[in-house]
Amino acid sequence: MGVSEPVPDPGFTGSPGLANYQQQLEYLMRRFGDRVLYLAYSYLHDRYLAEDVAQEVFIRVYTNLDKFQGRSSIYTWIYHITVNLCRDYLRAQSRRRLEPGWLPEVAVPDVADMALVNLEYRELWQAILQLPVAYREVIWLHYYDQLNLKDIAAILGISLATVKIRLYRARRQLQLVLKAGGQDG
Repeated sequence: MGVSEPVPDPGFTGSPGLANYQQQLEYLMRRFGDRVLYLAYSYLHDRYLAEDVAQEVFIRVYTNLDKFQGRSSIYTWIYHITVNLCRDYLRAQSRRRLEPGWLPEVAVPDVADMALVNLEYRELWQAILQLPVAYREVIWLHYYDQLNLKDIAAILGISLATVKIRLYRARRQLQLVLKAGGQDG
């Protein structure tokens, strides 16, 4: 599950051949499809919009696969495309409020435990969704995708120091949101 995972064919540098492109794309969709979808959802708060963005990500991956030069990992490149598409979409949208309509499932064997875990997960997810996008994206990439700070900086196109500051501030804001939520109930 490493970030530096290569494209399945290490010699691939955009050599022609429709079958090769299709195989590459199928592999990348299987390997990173769920992560792209969850990342898009974390930005857009709408399952169907996230699915549309995820499809667009892989269309762009397919059309630009020959331009991938291997300066970063394929994982970093795909996530960079995803982040940029989400940001573009958010910029283009009017200030309408997007409500979360779908959350990833949490698998727990015991029904009582599952209910408790899902409730806690939803509360945490709702708190994360209240954070500004700049904080939400570093929380998502660091904790959900388990990326190191250097990789997050590369994906977002910001300095390592900025990532550290955003992560620190995001954690503080998340603590405040969760404390405030606990006092309301």
